[in-house]
Amino acid sequence: MKKILKIFIMSAIVCFSLTFTLVIINLIMKVFIGIKYYFMLFNAMTIVLTIGLILYNSKKIFSNKKKIHKATSTHKVVRKATKETSEIRRRKIS
Repeated sequence: MKKILKIFIMSAIVCFSLTFTLVIINLIMKVFIGIKYYFMLFNAMTIVLTIGLILYNSKKIFSNKKKIHKATSTHKVVRKATKETSEIRRRKIS
């Protein structure tokens, strides 16, 4: 339920910004539309976007999550150095 509420809030934020931008553009272009139409547009866009996102992410939202615990290894891995100081040979310069 938390995921659906989160999707609804995100949809409302996106739709509010789109509707507000449309109001500003219409004011600049001197197109006068009643405020109730903007509210209807906001509500319709929010509902459609919320339903669309829920359907799109339905597998992620409604799937049962199984917790898998991976066993961690307790043994140490010991690696030998490739060149030890005792094995370094020096060239004789004459």
